[in-house]
Amino acid sequence: GVETRMNVTEVMKHKVLIIEDDQAIQLGLKKALQSEGFIVEQAFDGEDGVFLAQTTNPDLILLDIMMPFMNGFEVIADLRKDGVEIPIIVLSARTEVQDKVRGLKLGADDYMEKPFSLDELIARINRKLSNFTEECIEFGNCQYDYSTSVLICENNRVDLSGKEIKLLEFLLKRKNRIVSREQIISGVWGFDYEGTDRTVDNFILGLRKKIGKQYLVTVRGLGYRLVTQA
Repeated sequence: GVETRMNVTEVMKHKVLIIEDDQAIQLGLKKALQSEGFIVEQAFDGEDGVFLAQTTNPDLILLDIMMPFMNGFEVIADLRKDGVEIPIIVLSARTEVQDKVRGLKLGADDYMEKPFSLDELIARINRKLSNFTEECIEFGNCQYDYSTSVLICENNRVDLSGKEIKLLEFLLKRKNRIVSREQIISGVWGFDYEGTDRTVDNFILGLRKKIGKQYLVTVRGLGYRLVTQA
């Protein structure tokens, strides 16, 4: 039937998190990205940025260096320490070479000096995301293709619902790390979702049946962990 076909553009819409305390730059970036079809999340300081990076599941982060509470270097260090592998592009008015080196050493993927050309920034974002979306990720006897949202286990295609796709991608991006039910609910269903832990458990159960329970481990009292080798 027609209903079951997911809208391709919906699947391919990438989410960009902008962590920047300057309102005018935030607004300009948001408008530019939305007109290119991106979903935009915004944080106006480093602490909020780290929180949103861990809960809203962005595909890419644009990060300012000079910010209140927590600067961009600290944000990168914090996220990478937690195993968050989301691509980060630093946007900074600080042009000293040692700043660039420091940002890249901490784990940033790219560094652009302000003022920058929006066209160039969009090109760099698209380049980073095309690298990311072409990825097939393998775990056990399964492989998942981000660009097509197709899961193959033991050479058979596995049917996944839209929510199961979101859940699997959320867990894969945090593979081998424990994620709590709260993180799963806000990342997959959204902050304002009124569901319960039981909802998460039921979805985990369904996903387990499809990918093999040995890859989706319950960590008692803490949450779940998707392991790449059982």
